[in-house]
Amino acid sequence: MEFTSIGELSPNQRPCKLKCRVSRLWVATNINTDIVCHLDMILLDSQGNDIWVQIPPLLMKIFQPLLKDQEVYTFSNFKVQSAPQEYRPIANDNIIIFSGKTSVQQIPDVPRSIPTFKFTFMNAAQIKRNLNKIDILSDVVGQVQHVSERKTSCKGGRKTTRRHISLKLIEGDVVSVVVFGRLLPLLESFVNASGTASFVIVITSIRVTPFQGDCSLSSTSSTCLFSNIDIPEVNAFLNGNNENAAPVLLEEPSTPEVPIVTLAELQNLSLDMQNEDNVYSVEGKVVDLHPLWCYLSCPTCVYKAPEDQDTYHCTKCNKTTTIKAAKYRLRLEVVSDDTSASFVMFENVGENFFGLPANQLFLENGGLKDSPPEIILKILGMTLKFHVKIKISMYTRSKPDFTVVKIDPDSIDDLPATLQKAASTQSIHSDIENSRSSSQISDPLCTAVKDTDGEKTPCTSLKRKQPIE
Repeated sequence: MEFTSIGELSPNQRPCKLKCRVSRLWVATNINTDIVCHLDMILLDSQGNDIWVQIPPLLMKIFQPLLKDQEVYTFSNFKVQSAPQEYRPIANDNIIIFSGKTSVQQIPDVPRSIPTFKFTFMNAAQIKRNLNKIDILSDVVGQVQHVSERKTSCKGGRKTTRRHISLKLIEGDVVSVVVFGRLLPLLESFVNASGTASFVIVITSIRVTPFQGDCSLSSTSSTCLFSNIDIPEVNAFLNGNNENAAPVLLEEPSTPEVPIVTLAELQNLSLDMQNEDNVYSVEGKVVDLHPLWCYLSCPTCVYKAPEDQDTYHCTKCNKTTTIKAAKYRLRLEVVSDDTSASFVMFENVGENFFGLPANQLFLENGGLKDSPPEIILKILGMTLKFHVKIKISMYTRSKPDFTVVKIDPDSIDDLPATLQKAASTQSIHSDIENSRSSSQISDPLCTAVKDTDGEKTPCTSLKRKQPIE
């Protein structure tokens, strides 16, 4: 059988055979559940055509040991179908799906005619034009200026770790790229390997999102990282007159250390009279929850809306409206060492912890304010580290309410699986995932995994043990 070009493929393709190089290879996992979605790769043929490939999770154990980055293979007995219209890592309208009958054979003598890489790089102007576009993802290449320290945040009861890269483009513009989770070890290996010299990095399949009035670049389900690879765009940096500033690990802006107190000490604090607001860290177990879990407010701000008026005027926003939105106001009874206290969680803290805005839960809960949804009830019995803000005026009450400003992510390692499942299944993004799963479309919230194998060059092949962590 003669070899077919990638450019000749079409949905419902008749049996054919490809000879292609594996240009990129990554494992995609769902960030909500850590469940492996599929094994993905980009194939390149001798004509420079590329195509996206997905291998279902049930077939990964068969094909993953056979495939390596930058090696050339023949492929046959696969399916060709239309690629999803969102979060495509490349522009090809088609995608290859492996089946149990797919055949993969490595070619020992690698043909030089098949290119190793193909990227679609953005400049500063293209980055701005691609703001919020999610149909076809793009790539970026630049000289690393700085890499921030790791920063961990919590949303939906799950911790997410990220680093920010300051990347200097060939035109001189500097952009910020956010890299998440399992891409971090590979990024850190590049930083360590660079020593005192700067390095050039290629970041694939990123999306452009707004941040503080500017554009920020963020990794996606298909993102892979490559350092100092032999392509013209990278060599333009390495051979040019660019500043050889070493990649510096930046310290995060220092913040005052939050004092740790017990609940008993919290009840009897001698406050700093010069500081109206004070924040303390305290650990306790949630033993009770007030049934009135939310209130109705102006949709724009947090001012309470009058319940007996259909049309009302918000004095803070200076707007007249008929819309009312539910906002979190969770009053928790927290105990520790025979001492109890009342903690209150408002909208920002509640949304970060449960992963959903209160108004979405309110609507799904049939508009009931005095009957907490199941996902909220799961907080009962949990022991958490709270950061609470207190004011001098609070101590005029017999039992003050302490306002929760943050829940320490390090305290939720034992978050019940039922809460994690509830948060993920009720999220909008999970709805997207479920609607696509039947047609084997990639989940846009998956996190790509691409690690170094510790050999030869920074451009390394992916090697993972099963199951994926």
